[in-house]
Amino acid sequence: MKPIKLSMTAFGPYHQKEIIDFTKLHEHGIFVVSGATGAGKTTIFDAITFALYDSGSGEDREKSLFLRSDFADESVDTEVELEFEVRGRLYRIWRKFGHDGASAKREFFEITDGVIVPAVEKFQVKLIQSKVEELIGLTQSQFNQIVMLPQGEFQKLLTSESKHKEEIFRKIFKTERFTKMVELLKEKKNIAEKHYEQARMQQDNTIHEIRSRLPHRESELFSLLNNDVINLYQVKSALQTEQQYYEDQCTALKGEYDASKKELQKLVKTLNEQRLLNERIEKFLIRKERLEELLQQKDKIQAEQQKLVLAKKANQIEPLEREYEKVKRQLEQAEVSLEKANTDYQRAQAQLQQATNHYQEQKQQEPLLDNYTKSISQLEQLVPIYQSINTQRENVSKLAENQKNAKQLFDKLQNEALSLKEKQQQQQAIINELEDATVTYHETYETHAALTRKIEMAKEVAAIQMNVDSLVNQLAGKKRIADEAQQKLKNMEQQIRSNHATFLAASLHHGEACPVCGSTNHPAIHNSEAVVIDEDALAQLRQEADRTMQSFYQVTSKLDVEKATLDQKISALQLLDAQLSKLHEYEQHLAELTAKLSKQKQQQAQLVTEKKMMAQLLESKEVLQGRIEKGQQYVIDIDKQYAQEKGKLEQSEQSLLPQFSTLDEVTQELANHQQKHHQLKAAIQNALEAMQKIQLDEKSCEVNYHHAKNLVTEKQQESLLAQKEFESALQQEGFDLEKYKTALLPLNIQQQIQDAVEAYKQNVHTLSVQIAEEEPLLEGKEQADLTASEQQIHELNEQIEEHYSKMTLIQSYVEQCKETRDKLDQSAQQIESYKEKLMQVEHVYNLIRGQNDAKISFERFVQIGYLEKVTHAANERLRVLSNGQYFLKSTGRKEGNAQSGLSIDVYDSHTGQTRDVKTLSGGEKFNASLSLALGMADVIQSVQGSVHIDTMFIDEGFGTLDEEALRRAIDILIDLQQTGRLIGVISHVAELKAAMPAILQVQKLKEGYSKTEIIIK
Repeated sequence: MKPIKLSMTAFGPYHQKEIIDFTKLHEHGIFVVSGATGAGKTTIFDAITFALYDSGSGEDREKSLFLRSDFADESVDTEVELEFEVRGRLYRIWRKFGHDGASAKREFFEITDGVIVPAVEKFQVKLIQSKVEELIGLTQSQFNQIVMLPQGEFQKLLTSESKHKEEIFRKIFKTERFTKMVELLKEKKNIAEKHYEQARMQQDNTIHEIRSRLPHRESELFSLLNNDVINLYQVKSALQTEQQYYEDQCTALKGEYDASKKELQKLVKTLNEQRLLNERIEKFLIRKERLEELLQQKDKIQAEQQKLVLAKKANQIEPLEREYEKVKRQLEQAEVSLEKANTDYQRAQAQLQQATNHYQEQKQQEPLLDNYTKSISQLEQLVPIYQSINTQRENVSKLAENQKNAKQLFDKLQNEALSLKEKQQQQQAIINELEDATVTYHETYETHAALTRKIEMAKEVAAIQMNVDSLVNQLAGKKRIADEAQQKLKNMEQQIRSNHATFLAASLHHGEACPVCGSTNHPAIHNSEAVVIDEDALAQLRQEADRTMQSFYQVTSKLDVEKATLDQKISALQLLDAQLSKLHEYEQHLAELTAKLSKQKQQQAQLVTEKKMMAQLLESKEVLQGRIEKGQQYVIDIDKQYAQEKGKLEQSEQSLLPQFSTLDEVTQELANHQQKHHQLKAAIQNALEAMQKIQLDEKSCEVNYHHAKNLVTEKQQESLLAQKEFESALQQEGFDLEKYKTALLPLNIQQQIQDAVEAYKQNVHTLSVQIAEEEPLLEGKEQADLTASEQQIHELNEQIEEHYSKMTLIQSYVEQCKETRDKLDQSAQQIESYKEKLMQVEHVYNLIRGQNDAKISFERFVQIGYLEKVTHAANERLRVLSNGQYFLKSTGRKEGNAQSGLSIDVYDSHTGQTRDVKTLSGGEKFNASLSLALGMADVIQSVQGSVHIDTMFIDEGFGTLDEEALRRAIDILIDLQQTGRLIGVISHVAELKAAMPAILQVQKLKEGYSKTEIIIK
């Protein structure tokens, strides 16, 4: 990346738009940025970093809020625009952040042959950030380490401890993926542990669930389950025996179930046959009753048939009746239309005569139109003259008012100038007082931050210690409860053994062999009484004992974890040089610092506000002075203009006509004449149009009258013909009009009658046939009572269901035995599989996170490789800068209890010894840091082939070098510049400025803000 042009507005000390053209410096390749302290040299680097990455160049300058200019007006936004070149392609990026609550904005374009096109799809923060990193090939952290070397920060890589170098290398070389690898492995280890424990718990649960899944009985299985230690293989064998027991029971029950089922089938068959016979007899009787009912309706059906015949004849005549009625209605309508047409025709003739007379009257007024036209033309010529004079009068009136206002405003401005001067003096006194009060702010802030870290760590230690004490108390209680439960279980088991001895002793006789030891001599026979033992109570005691021991172990595990955490936090507290006993003292001191810091923050905020107010007062003073000067000149000009316009008005008023004194009188007279002309012309035209319209209406009415007259004659003839045809049809079918009306039936009624007759005939025929077929078959047979058979079948069904329920229950016990054995086999396989995976993951996890012989994590191991490359590249420059005396070495020197491996020592060839880089002098540290930064740039370019570093900016540090070291540093920078890089250096050293071919001069003006200038020697 090579900068082309930088533009800053309201940014840092640059209150207006400041443009720096870097193309003037490209041909020289190297330049120095010079200026007084606080002038804004580093702000130039901040602007470049802000444009590219939306952040400042250093840790204490990252927030954009601090980059806002104190001298800028509130209406001016803070903006930065940068044109830069990457591998021959030109880009322009622009950013603005809202200082007054407005949202930030940004733009990113590529410029090709003068054509500007967006470089990203949308101007979003993430898209622009990603595109910038893709083009330059560097993240912001990498950019600040190898391109933009901020003041006092680029030495951190040289002198910081390994853990700090680890953070730097993580950002530069993106090794955080190896940390994520550790987190991923830890997550996998936790998952593997969880799976292993779940598999073991699943196996225990499966064994304990046997009691709830199977009924308790005196068997080998339940004897094993009552033991303190349960053998998995014995349980599986006992389950096989239990399964065989229930299978035998199931076989016996199935024989009884099949016999009952066969008997039921015989009874059901006999019952169904008798039930079918009962249904046939019942249907036969119902059909005979139905047939008798239908035969009684025969006369009614015949009457309906006759009614249907007459309706069909009447329906054939009905169309002629409808046609006759239709023609009668049309004749009536034609007669009404004729009467209306005659009335309209007479009315139109009368209206035509009236319209013709009115038009003749209006026609006689046409000569007046010419008189109005002449008057209008004369008045229209006078209007512009009176308008001009009216405008002159308004101008003179406005000038008089302006003259008065200008004199009042000028007096007011002079009074404001005196008041503003007094306010400026008061504001400067307030600023001086606040600057004195906030001198120690940074020192107070650092002390406050360090003390806050101590207090937070001490509180964490105290909280963990309280947890440890609480867990110790819980552990004692859990231990007591577990011991009591174990003792109760032992007492009951001892009583069981005593019961066994009592039962055995009852069967012993002198001379008979003992079933335990085989002895025939029994010197001491157990004679205590047996106590009844509740098996459920024994099972509950065993469960309670297991539960209390599990609870005890859980608290023990938590206590071990908390103790380990406590040891780590105590070590961290010691590294902070803090003591837990002084927590109250720290908090009191922190409260004092907080109050002091809060007050100083308020004073700082107030100082910024007061400075802005001072800047506003200064700007207001300049603006006011300019307004006073302009106001004085304006008063002179307005007096002169008023006198000129008043004289012109007096001359124009002498040409006015006597009958009109104002423009309103002329325009009013003109409007009257125009209105009369328009009204007369419109009256003549309206009369003509009305007469023409009525003529058309009269012709139309005449035509309508003759048409209506012809239509009446035609409809009279059609009516006579239709009446004759209708009466002839009635006579032919033997109807008079009354009988015809009675016989008429709607078609749907006729269809209903037809359907009812057909259904009646069909039902009579069907029932007659069915009765004839069934009567000989059912002769001599009667319906039987089925109650006794149904009761017998019901009882047999209940017996079968009882057998089936028992058989199903016992079969479920068989399935439970099979399922439990399968679960135990599956659990055993899972436990072995999860255990193997857990051991593998634990081994890799410990190796990657640094729990190995070398005590180095995999990420640190990768970073050591990068550090060796960086130190090797750095020594190429340090050899020249130190005249061959010093060489940097990457060592594994131990740094306390933390992981090491990123330590940097320096080898002194004069003494032949290796020592810590912190022992170097200020100038030697600067040379080593510069070499390390240049080496870092070389390594990144070699590792990331797409990265080509065209620019480097270095902020301060050259003042610590002697004359010879400064000369060598300048030679190194010149060598870099000869490779095509643009090198910018901020420095106050006179020798350095003298040796550079170009200077970017930053000048702080007396008003407080700054300006830039490029000086080419």
